[in-house]
Amino acid sequence: MKKNNEPFINAIIFGFALVMSPHAISADDEVAPTQAANTTTSAPSTTENKAAEKQNNKRVIPTPQKTRLQALETNLKQNHLDYQIKILQAEGSDFLTLHRKALTGDQQGCAILLHSDNEHPNWPTVISPLRNALPKYSWCTLSIEIPDITKRAKAVETPSANSTAPTQTEPLLPNQNVVFARIQATISSAKAEGNKQFVFIGYGTGAAYAMHFLAQNKTMGDALILIDIKSPRTVSDYFLAQDLSLIEQPVLDTYFDRSAEAHRFSVWRKQAANQRKGDTGEFIQLDTTGSGAESKQQNIQLVRGFLKQNTTQIDQLKSLPEYKKGLFYKSP
Repeated sequence: MKKNNEPFINAIIFGFALVMSPHAISADDEVAPTQAANTTTSAPSTTENKAAEKQNNKRVIPTPQKTRLQALETNLKQNHLDYQIKILQAEGSDFLTLHRKALTGDQQGCAILLHSDNEHPNWPTVISPLRNALPKYSWCTLSIEIPDITKRAKAVETPSANSTAPTQTEPLLPNQNVVFARIQATISSAKAEGNKQFVFIGYGTGAAYAMHFLAQNKTMGDALILIDIKSPRTVSDYFLAQDLSLIEQPVLDTYFDRSAEAHRFSVWRKQAANQRKGDTGEFIQLDTTGSGAESKQQNIQLVRGFLKQNTTQIDQLKSLPEYKKGLFYKSP
């Protein structure tokens, strides 16, 4: 009985397979187009994502000086000192100055302060202490914004071994035209307010600008103070030092003798000052070694004393107080 049924069972199985095979092929055909459709629609999405990612990763160029000045202005406003901010214009662009009037009734003149590279007009180490102390001693102060020389977002270039020594006889400082125009605009503004006597106080590379400006504009200042002067990398120390042979006004040159390079530069400045001819002001060069609060107070004392002895002093408007005699005072 089993042998007779076996062919019949095989026939049924074979028939069932024939019936099911078209459905299987149809199912595969339905899946394939769906996958293709999914692949086609996902391609634009991937492209858009890459474009969006590229946009998000777009390089932002840093502006350290702008950020630094914005932080300075914010700090002054928070401390209710924004009245000291004075915006002037030179060569068609605005620049920041910090102005403080003399705190006495006998203003002697104005001190124009120039900060060093990558700093700002209220830099705490040297500029700010002088800017805030001199008004107590009858000097107004005007601290000028100086453009950065070394861009912090850019690698510092060092001269190669094959580079030749500079051959210029008159140094050209970076941003010189801009800085000189700002100094002249500041002087013009101060003159409009009745000031007649001007002294330059420069720190670091700011001292290089102050010295070079006075060497080229001999009648625009009455005294020069250099504090730890530094030459920009593009300028030779030797050629910059020669400016002192052209300056007729009194000069105070304080420096920090921390290296052979600083010592050599100070010697060249001294030699150039000794070459001055005619009736010139005094040249005083000092190696200062103070640090921190001691250095700040030392700078104030040196600058104050130098200005008192080497500039035209306006007569004191306030008379000295009379000595009050006590009730039991006896005449000698």
